[in-house]
Amino acid sequence: MISLLYKNTLIKIKKSIGRYLSLFIIVMVGVGFFAGVQESAPDLVAVANHYYCDHNLMDFKIVSSMGLTDGDVNALKTLKNVNTVIPSYSLDVLDQNKAIRVHAIEKSVNRVQLISGRMPKTDNECIADSKAYKIGDKIRITSDVGGKLKNTEFTVVGTAKSVLYLTNNYGSTNIGDGELSSFIFINKDNFMLDAYTEIYLVAASTKNTTAYSKDYNSVASQLNNELIKIKPERENTRYQEIYKKANQEINKNEKKLNDEKAKGEKKLVDAKAKLDDSTQKLKDGKNELAKNETDLQKNIKRQNAEFESSKAKIANGWNEINSALIQNGVKKEELPTKINKLNTAIGSMKTQLSQLPSGSQEYAKLSVTIDQYSKSREGLLKLKESVDTLTAQEAKLNKGIENFNSEIKKAQDKIAKGKSEIEENEKKLKDGYAEYNKNLEKFNTEMADAQEKIDDAKKDFSDIEKTQWHIFDRDAAIGYSELKSSIDVITSIAAVFPFFFILIGMLMASNSMARMIAEERNELGILTSLGYKNSSIISTYIFYVLSASGLGATVGFFAGCRIIPPLIYSNFSNFKSNLPPLIIQYDMMTFLLILTITLALMALVTIISCNKELKQNPAALMRPVPPKNGQTIFLEKIGPIWKHLSFTWKITMRNMFRYKKRALMTIIGVSGCTSLLLVGFGLKDSMDGVAEKQYGEIFRYDDMIILKDETKNISKDLENLLTKEKIEEPLLIKQTALKCESNDKSLDAFLIVPKNENIFYKYYNLKSADTGSKLALNDNGVVITQRLSKVFKVNKGDNITVKDADNNAYQLTVADVAENYNADYIYMNNALYNKIFDKPVSYNAIVSNHRAGEKALAKHLIDSDLVLNVVFTNDMMQNALGISESLNGIIVLIVVVASLLAISVLYNLTSINISERTREIATLKVLGFTDTETNGYIYRQTFILTLISIGIGLIGGIFLHHFVIDIIEINATVFFKKIGWLSFVLACLITLIFSVIMQIITYFKLQTINMIESLKSVE
Repeated sequence: MISLLYKNTLIKIKKSIGRYLSLFIIVMVGVGFFAGVQESAPDLVAVANHYYCDHNLMDFKIVSSMGLTDGDVNALKTLKNVNTVIPSYSLDVLDQNKAIRVHAIEKSVNRVQLISGRMPKTDNECIADSKAYKIGDKIRITSDVGGKLKNTEFTVVGTAKSVLYLTNNYGSTNIGDGELSSFIFINKDNFMLDAYTEIYLVAASTKNTTAYSKDYNSVASQLNNELIKIKPERENTRYQEIYKKANQEINKNEKKLNDEKAKGEKKLVDAKAKLDDSTQKLKDGKNELAKNETDLQKNIKRQNAEFESSKAKIANGWNEINSALIQNGVKKEELPTKINKLNTAIGSMKTQLSQLPSGSQEYAKLSVTIDQYSKSREGLLKLKESVDTLTAQEAKLNKGIENFNSEIKKAQDKIAKGKSEIEENEKKLKDGYAEYNKNLEKFNTEMADAQEKIDDAKKDFSDIEKTQWHIFDRDAAIGYSELKSSIDVITSIAAVFPFFFILIGMLMASNSMARMIAEERNELGILTSLGYKNSSIISTYIFYVLSASGLGATVGFFAGCRIIPPLIYSNFSNFKSNLPPLIIQYDMMTFLLILTITLALMALVTIISCNKELKQNPAALMRPVPPKNGQTIFLEKIGPIWKHLSFTWKITMRNMFRYKKRALMTIIGVSGCTSLLLVGFGLKDSMDGVAEKQYGEIFRYDDMIILKDETKNISKDLENLLTKEKIEEPLLIKQTALKCESNDKSLDAFLIVPKNENIFYKYYNLKSADTGSKLALNDNGVVITQRLSKVFKVNKGDNITVKDADNNAYQLTVADVAENYNADYIYMNNALYNKIFDKPVSYNAIVSNHRAGEKALAKHLIDSDLVLNVVFTNDMMQNALGISESLNGIIVLIVVVASLLAISVLYNLTSINISERTREIATLKVLGFTDTETNGYIYRQTFILTLISIGIGLIGGIFLHHFVIDIIEINATVFFKKIGWLSFVLACLITLIFSVIMQIITYFKLQTINMIESLKSVE
């Protein structure tokens, strides 16, 4: 017999498949959305955690202002909660005009994911960012890395992804235009630095925990506390090392300077002595040359006088010879001929004489003639001898004069050459003295500069700032905190939205079953009269409801977990290209819990509804429920209105108040879906404009310039730089990170201290979060932003506890609460800072407006060596917009699922409404109502209830929207608590459209109602 009951149930399912599917879909949509959204955050965490574990992402990174040493490494290894300590290197450089970060390859931490190619084998090879480079590319470092890297040119042999870069935005740098564009990894031996640039730490127990979880945060917190404790000791140790090394370096350089100074002075003295000796020699040579020239002139004068005297004597001799020649009647040139003739004549006469007798007269006469000729000849010979002698003397004199003149010319040339050499040597000597003076001046300048550098080094040595350790957690991995923020938003949404979906779904499903059992009371009476036990009858309905809701819950759970997380993940475009594919998880404990609650709830409703009917005897059950007595409604008392209503409108109004439960369920179902739709659209309105509000109305500056060194005033060099780069109204501020803490809560906040409050109010538009009135800084307390006030439940006059990087705690009195939407800030003036921290303010940043191009401005400022980095407000706004856009998919999902739920609820309610009123509808047809009038009679009531439900849903949606925003804001950005008019319109239209569609679908169902039903007797 029991099998017959179940067969009957199967037939019932087949005949009323619409109701069965409606129940199935309502449960499926509710459970599917609940499970899908609930599992989205765990799935995202799982894929991120899997990625972090596979590549051993560090838990902490230590960076020091003075570099890190093996001593730091050894000290860190002694910590109780540390597992691995890896010292490493990184360096920001320029590849052409692009800023990239060069990392050392580490095998045990922050392992790269090789996409293509191979790992580097030589020091001139690298693996590079797969999104920016390809294998075979040449990377040429154009910035100055002297003494830091062995090579400045690398060949890409592999492309990779890095767990240190989770988003497409690689962060900022202090070179180039301030924006990091990519990264590469090289062999560790390539670095030539004296100290490590960073130390990576892996905590002892984080391997057994999940990223972003409380367990992970607890383990990391333990190591963080140890790091904070060891931080001052290591900072002081490093400071002493630097101090000692600097002192030794100064002493070494000072000794070297003194040695170089002594050597230089000796060289200069030797050079001066050599120049002075050359000067004396030149002077002596010049005097000797002058003396020689004087002696030469005297010798020329004397010798010329002697030449003139000799010439005079020779002239006198020629005069005498000429007189003798005249007396002899002979010319000088005839003398040889004349003498020859005389010789010939004498010879001839002597020949004749020899032929003459010696005593003869002819002999005597011829002898006398010979003697005369001989005397003439002797006289001529003497005269010729005198001519020859005088000629020889004259020739000798002329030769002497010629030789003398030649020697004089040589002497004069030698003197001229000497003068030339002296002039040349004088010039060389002058140049030598000029070179000496130049070298002396250069030496004195170099010595003075070197001494000044040493003096400056001594001054700087005495002003060496304390070493600063900067402890970074995993937020140092670009995108880690952004992913956490997005996951937190999803978690917050998952804590609110799905509950309402499943609540409405379960309520509608329960109502559907209760209505179904009430409709089938006749069948219950028949089964009871046939002897079936109540438990057997109830079991068939339990089978019906559990099969529908169980299948719906099962399909919904697995479909929701399979479909919704990937849809949400697809909106994380900034992370998807870096993270691996989503890991789909099916939490069976959650499934069993959902299934148990769903089945238990539906079974309970079914049992209660069946027992309510089965308490009556079979005869009563087999009779239809008597119609409820009509009641006078309030509208009937308003005569002018009631009298003008038609009969059908009056019946509609009475039925609405007559069947209150039916109307209430319609209102609850439709208004719930409308509220969910409104909240979905409202979330988009709440997110739109937040970034523009924060970075356009509250923060009114164009840029924030991070200074390389803290300062108390804008220096002349910095002022000239800002003027040159067209920076307008620069405001010095101190911005530092603080941690706000209470017993069980912790939030990071930025402390802002301005130097000039007048300019500060131009750049920071502080308004009260409650009244919107302008706020001013004062000496009595700080201004905090609204999320800090909300999370820590502090208001004006209360105290808030903050801790600095050294874990020192301070109590701050809240003077006011300011409107703020992104991040958290604490504002105070100079006087209060001095009072709280017991030291004067040193400013580390400048906020300002500018008129130059952002990339060029950033490059020029960073290249000046005065600026560490430049953060532009536009970039911050775009980052904030990117985070908001990643949530758009969730909003669309909420709207779509709410729409599906609305369709299911409306169909279910409409179907129940028609099935309950079958007799009434048949009666109307028998009475002659046309199809249009009958449909209007039914739809009119449904339409009015839908309008009422929409109104209630819109009002409820406002409160639900505020509630959801409050939940989301705890872990994320503060959103506007506003809903745009278009969202109200869309929520109304979607609900109305779905209502009309359902009426169209059920129209055909109305056509199948048999009029004979109205003639059946109640008995």
